[in-house]
Amino acid sequence: MRTRTGGTRRRTRPRAVALGIAGASAALVLGTSLWAYADTRRVTAPADHADTANGGTEGGTEGEQVPTVGDAAADPALAGTGVEVPRGWELVREHGAGHDTEEVTVRRYQEGGEYDVAGPHLSVVVGSDGRLIGVTALDPREANDPDALPGAEQAREAAYSWLARQDSEYLAGLEEQWVDRHDEVVVGADGEEHVIPGVKVKTRHADGRYAWVIVGADSRVVTFERDVTWDAVRQRRATQMWLHNAWIAAVEGTGGQPPAPAALAAE
Repeated sequence: MRTRTGGTRRRTRPRAVALGIAGASAALVLGTSLWAYADTRRVTAPADHADTANGGTEGGTEGEQVPTVGDAAADPALAGTGVEVPRGWELVREHGAGHDTEEVTVRRYQEGGEYDVAGPHLSVVVGSDGRLIGVTALDPREANDPDALPGAEQAREAAYSWLARQDSEYLAGLEEQWVDRHDEVVVGADGEEHVIPGVKVKTRHADGRYAWVIVGADSRVVTFERDVTWDAVRQRRATQMWLHNAWIAAVEGTGGQPPAPAALAAE
């Protein structure tokens, strides 16, 4: 595994990291036609968007320019997604990792270029073929008013419209499972917890794996994950969780094993 870090600026606080908080509202199982969204909302990303990133190609897809540690340039994997690296945030880590049996690239951005396993972050997981497997943008400086969250139908439309722009063919293979409240928690440099509220639109692909989009306040996309498998025996997620602070802390040995349904950090 290759790992690049921010060097002497790295700091890891050995404190508990909060997991996402499932909302109390009941799941909505609806027979929505997902393809209907893709048919009317397909958008082509600007051709020159990826060219704004600086740095070499190590850790990225062949031909793509990826940032280097300490670089605050745009991440090429986010071209056309509407998700951007926040101003003042830098790449603090990039490494190869596993996503089930696939080798993926994980990039993590944080404010000031300082690594903090519990803190606000933007993380990106890119597949071996260059597809976007996951992204999460947990920034407490964004508008995160729970009262500004979309309703179920608005969240559904925002999620499927976003998926249509990324991969309409993939969207066509999805079947909705439910829509429900899902919050995440990050811890600021001052130790204060910040809740990032969201509405999760969970789907299952025809290949049997799961995907979801979490839509935040003002209908912005907060999190996307795809190609996630489930361990029915353990009643846990089977796929690694490179977007999730608590799971990463457990892998690094600075936090405890997350409870089910989170994946096991180690066998």
